Amino acid sequence: MTLLNMSLSAAILILVILIIRSLALHRLPKKTLLALWAVALCRLLIPVSIPSSFSIFEAANMLKSKYSATDVQMTETNVNHTIDIAAGTYSSPLVEAATSSVSPFLMIWLVGMIASAMFFLITHLRCRREYKTALPVNNEFVQAWKSGHPTWRKVEIRQSDRISTPLTYGIFRPVVLLPKTIDWADETRLGYILMHEFVHIRRFDTLTKLLLVAALCVHWFNPLVWVMYILYNRDIELSCDETVVRSFGETLKSSYALTLIGLAEKNNGFAPLINHFSKNAIEERIVAIMKMKRTSILGVVLASALVVGTVTVFATNAASGADHKPEATYAEEAVYTETPENRAKMFAVYEPYGLTYTASTDQLFYKGELVRYFEDFYPIGESSSTGIDYLNEKGTIDVHGVRNKSKLPQSDSTVDSGGKLIGVEAYSQAEFDARDIDALKSPSQAYAVSDDESYTGDDTASTQELFQGSASTASSSEDTMTPDELAKMYAVYEPFGLTYDKKKDYFYYNGKLVREFLDIISSNGEAMDSGKFQGSIRQIYNPDDKGEINVQTVRDYTADGEGKLTGIDIVD
Repeated sequence: MTLLNMSLSAAILILVILIIRSLALHRLPKKTLLALWAVALCRLLIPVSIPSSFSIFEAANMLKSKYSATDVQMTETNVNHTIDIAAGTYSSPLVEAATSSVSPFLMIWLVGMIASAMFFLITHLRCRREYKTALPVNNEFVQAWKSGHPTWRKVEIRQSDRISTPLTYGIFRPVVLLPKTIDWADETRLGYILMHEFVHIRRFDTLTKLLLVAALCVHWFNPLVWVMYILYNRDIELSCDETVVRSFGETLKSSYALTLIGLAEKNNGFAPLINHFSKNAIEERIVAIMKMKRTSILGVVLASALVVGTVTVFATNAASGADHKPEATYAEEAVYTETPENRAKMFAVYEPYGLTYTASTDQLFYKGELVRYFEDFYPIGESSSTGIDYLNEKGTIDVHGVRNKSKLPQSDSTVDSGGKLIGVEAYSQAEFDARDIDALKSPSQAYAVSDDESYTGDDTASTQELFQGSASTASSSEDTMTPDELAKMYAVYEPFGLTYDKKKDYFYYNGKLVREFLDIISSNGEAMDSGKFQGSIRQIYNPDDKGEINVQTVRDYTADGEGKLTGIDIVD
């Protein structure tokens, strides 16, 4: 789950909480809002996707699929091109991602995060430096109150002339800091203050505020997180007020409210990791106290149901594999030959039809006559074709392959739309004389894949650039395939944890959605970004650039470079 996905999903939940808060602030127990804010905080900090059929994202995707179904042909879910890679012509995006320069957006995010963190850290350290001068409180009532409210953590109660309102700081060794100018004789008021601060300590509110600051630093670019930071802090105080009033009795609401008013007349300044009586939103706190009512069992049940329902609908992801409508997955698979030995293997299929290749002289013969030009191109779709060609200006005959144009199933469950090779024929003398040799020589003597001008795919141009040389090939036997055919072809990866969902057109590795899958089927042992790589790859991308992980196969390569599949690894 990416940072942007985390921030976006949390933003939706924050919006829902804002609506609930505005409509039911004085009707719900304040702990209800704290529970909802805690879920939003976890959503911001924990990169975990929890699938649910009741998620709002599931409903959105169902609507998207419903209204987009007419634009999607389910029988054309994948377009797989099989191409061959020459030395120095290809670099995997998985490799490029590790070697490319740092994104400017990443740099901006890092600068913002560091600046935010430094601001909060410096502010907190400045406050802590002032608090070090505080002295222990030697007050009989305070000591008696502390003895009557034990905690498993050691709590200190101190006083300082540098503050004007009570506050609490520290997580493992909390300190309640009281103003030196407080009215020590007003024991009722002292009781309210101490109870308020001890509620903060029992709930680990300082730790909550620390996590809230961390989320704000990471998601500083999200304005809704700033709104959450402000309102979450307010609701912590509201919930604390509610607990104090209930502990003393609702008949003392007015007395406690007057205490708040008196303490909030002065302000200690901004202290992000401190719990204190602040005058910020004091009117909201007073109104909440005066409107407080006893919560019935039914109210608790309804509040719990509200939390569970909100979390289920707005804090979960779409059910696994249902995030998007089925769309095209583009896979690239390659087999490129450059040496005479490999060309001999490539042309061996034509030998039964009288076409032979001599590796020592790099010459092609048809029934004993030196070939000037040979081509065997055939369509792989409505707008693409693939095949091989060959040029030798000294030749005396031009020939071409003859194919059955019907689609034929292959042993690897793909479909060869070019049809079966059924022969080789010579062009007529008139065709031989009319052929433009200069046009064949420039820009290249061989084109492995050619597309018509109506095709706008970005991979076409780069594929044409790959196949420069006296002879080359791109054997694309995967045209537009049905989901069942694709599932059968990809079944070879299932024993290693990679599964293909033919209904959703997605790959999953051990249950996690795959963004990019790379399989180096054969290799000459060189790194893909070295400029010397030769071999065969299969590369498949998530159609919407979604996914949690990138994966790559692990193969045991023989001396000939062919690799036996032995596993699948997650890559960065």
